[in-house]
Amino acid sequence: MTSLPADDVASSTSAWDLVPATVVCATETPAAQATEPRPSCEEMRAVIAGHRLISAYAEGPRATQLMFLADAEGRLARAAADGSVEAGGTLDELAGALARATGHRLQPEHPGLRRVLLVHLDAPDLPVLAALSGTGFTAVSRHGWSVVVFDAEVDFWTVRTGLAETAVALSSDGATRSFEVLLAGEDPASVTDLEAADAVCALEWGPEWRPTGGAGAEAEETPAGRFERDLVRLCAGGTSELQTESVASVFDLDPAETNRLRNYVLGESTDLVLESVLQLLGLPALAAKVVEGSREITELEGAEHYEPAAVGAALLQGLTIEPTGDGLLARYQRALVRRPELLLALAGTETALGVGLAGAARRGGSGARVLGTLSAALLADAAAESAYYAALRGARHRRAGTRPGTVAADDSPAAELLAGPAPAPGARARWRRFFGLDRG
Repeated sequence: MTSLPADDVASSTSAWDLVPATVVCATETPAAQATEPRPSCEEMRAVIAGHRLISAYAEGPRATQLMFLADAEGRLARAAADGSVEAGGTLDELAGALARATGHRLQPEHPGLRRVLLVHLDAPDLPVLAALSGTGFTAVSRHGWSVVVFDAEVDFWTVRTGLAETAVALSSDGATRSFEVLLAGEDPASVTDLEAADAVCALEWGPEWRPTGGAGAEAEETPAGRFERDLVRLCAGGTSELQTESVASVFDLDPAETNRLRNYVLGESTDLVLESVLQLLGLPALAAKVVEGSREITELEGAEHYEPAAVGAALLQGLTIEPTGDGLLARYQRALVRRPELLLALAGTETALGVGLAGAARRGGSGARVLGTLSAALLADAAAESAYYAALRGARHRRAGTRPGTVAADDSPAAELLAGPAPAPGARARWRRFFGLDRG
């Protein structure tokens, strides 16, 4: 996609970098009616051709996308008088000339471009992701997957290149769309070779790319003409059969499902194509609604914002978040988050058993050491569960909008423990004798 950062072009243009740009249309033109270039596009092409810049363009319903080549100093590649390639002006200079000639503003990328990362991490893992990556984001989880929208553009690229889990990167500007599978340690954005790019797990949809004509119509066999053809071929790479098969293999699709995926890939770039692909692959379809702009992630049920924190605090926060997966551990943690009183009851039981074993160990005997060890383990586990209970209670109060330390008198842990009937006279002494605690 043209929205990707500048990558090296591995062909005759390998000494240059890709530089994307966008010109937003004043009025929207439906794709079905865009049979002829808009007048503004013709004016723009005339300006680019006047500068003899080697470039490609693609017309969408709301914007025209451009792609240039630039050297390390940011000078754009252009056709020399003899047909060779030389460095010309900068993108800023072209933007000024375009504004003076057409009144249109050249932008580095589509202002309506949206990016979403769909990671195979459940809600309790997200605080740790924010802590380890040092990024802030808003996310919502469904069935063990999380839809993540980052606060800053650079954070999206930081996380997608460092994930150890399988993830899917989605992007859409209303005309061009992409679906990229990020396997552990592999990122399609890092593949710049034209042949190697055929093997990455990525699907793309978008308008047709054409040369702007900066190299000249008569310069087909010149170096500048070959540069322009290579650039158009790179931008218009599309999705190969091998890429479709790779995605089908990653998500274990059967032949019928693979054929459905192939039909989606060969279809038009509509605002429903990403949603259809996600549903076919068993991924949360709401990610497509977010990336297409039909739903804001902050409006979705369960959406939370995460900020970087210490790893220990992030781990503790993760324990207080209800998971959405269907596994046994997820169901167990979900039950604890919903009913933290279970932890208090379990901690009380373990405390009673630990005290009893400690009393038995103090009586001596051959198993005293074993009983003492078991008692210490039970008491330590009870202390950990009590701390977990306190964390869950604090999280519940924060979600309810109250201070964690402010608890109603009849809702405090102490009140819960003391809510039963008062013990009969002498009951404490009998319990102490039962556990052997009255021995000196």
